[in-house]
Amino acid sequence: MMNKSKIDWTDFTWNPVTGCPRGCYYCYAAKQARRFCGDIRLNKSSPQITRTAPDAKTYILEQPFRNDAGRVIPFPAGFALTLHRYRLPMPAQKKKPANIFVCSMGDLFAPQIPTRWIVDVFDACAAAPWHTYLFLTKYPERYRELEQVALLPHAENFWYGTTITRQADTYRLADLPAPPLHRFASVEPLLEAVNMAEASDTPPIDWLIVGAETGNQKGKHAPSRAWLEALQTWANTNGVPVLFKESAELYEAWGSPIPQQFPEGITLNEPDVIPHCDACELCYTVDQGKRGKAYFCVNAWADEGQPDRGDRHIPGRYTRTSPPWCPRRKEGWDHED
Repeated sequence: MMNKSKIDWTDFTWNPVTGCPRGCYYCYAAKQARRFCGDIRLNKSSPQITRTAPDAKTYILEQPFRNDAGRVIPFPAGFALTLHRYRLPMPAQKKKPANIFVCSMGDLFAPQIPTRWIVDVFDACAAAPWHTYLFLTKYPERYRELEQVALLPHAENFWYGTTITRQADTYRLADLPAPPLHRFASVEPLLEAVNMAEASDTPPIDWLIVGAETGNQKGKHAPSRAWLEALQTWANTNGVPVLFKESAELYEAWGSPIPQQFPEGITLNEPDVIPHCDACELCYTVDQGKRGKAYFCVNAWADEGQPDRGDRHIPGRYTRTSPPWCPRRKEGWDHED
């Protein structure tokens, strides 16, 4: 799905493929999948979901999966590798340019992912070239394999990243696509001190993202100020923008403000402002005695090119956010609070 994201470095997350076989104990995506999977054994017996082969652990959904009550189950196969084919057109349906984190709920480049799935995702991205796409994997060797068979896009709006959590992971930087393709590293969760200088024989990266281990699990690794300073110093020395992800754990180690730099080509969109009806000159109220006030929208939309539907009642739940039919809401109209 295309969801407005709270992740510091992207506007939206989009998950045409979900799942990952790696089994990292700290994985937030696996926890989310387990929470919203329903009865997996029952789901897998449904004709709504297709196994790619009789003995395969990969699945395909042509349409959203619905249980017997008609409720959509977002992860009917749990955290098993699943292609949600109906989600592929979603970037093209969003016309406003945005930064899109591809497959935040899985690893698109896991070894078990069919190459056809990856190509389908790349094609869906190419169909909406006005967006910027950010890919992140713990299997960057798959980038190299795709490049060798000329399947890795070289478009300016494709950013290829890899995840590092420990010093032993820095080898992954060597498998990132070579410049001029955009390359970035996400050091999250930071589980120990990482010396990026030891990987200095690899081509430079365009962006460094750093995040702490979050959640309520026991034995959580708390980053030290020294670990963070070392990464910032390396980034500054090498001219690499560095973004520290906001979290209580990182603030405790670093304090405020935290460094949040973006590379050229990555600019987050300002959130659309949803107008308040009680601050709009087109809104008026009618006193209803003990029932309080009723809110109405004056018949003025015809002057703004909208259908003339007469004055419209505004349900109480919308007086602070404006109703969905309001043209100003759709345009992100701003106002004085």
